[in-house]
Amino acid sequence: MFTLVSSEVLDDWKRLAARVRDTLAEAGLPVAVENEPDYFAGVTVDVDPGDDEAGGVFVLWRPHRRLGNAVAESVTEQRTDDPVLHHFGAIAEAMRQAAWSILDSAGFTVADPHTDYRPLQLQVVAGPPE
Repeated sequence: MFTLVSSEVLDDWKRLAARVRDTLAEAGLPVAVENEPDYFAGVTVDVDPGDDEAGGVFVLWRPHRRLGNAVAESVTEQRTDDPVLHHFGAIAEAMRQAAWSILDSAGFTVADPHTDYRPLQLQVVAGPPE
């Protein structure tokens, strides 16, 4: 049965997510804006409220929609050898490592997610003292 974390934990995660977003933006990384489809590229910081290993604060790199659409088309058409998939994977891994390095330098505790549902993402476990 799926359960949610307490409201106190969720509030803590939301504050942590805001600090993560601000830290990455201060480093110069663009932050994806969900309500602006043309600008929905860059760092996305997601809070999953689940009370399981998939819950917590996660960082994902979103490419521009042109690349995202090309990847989706390749996957839908099962073109697993399409160079765009390799290109996307290389970009996602490079940006994941960049975000990891920036957050680690700023004092955040970062880890690989303990779930297969978040490939090429990172989990932020804790922030530096405020």
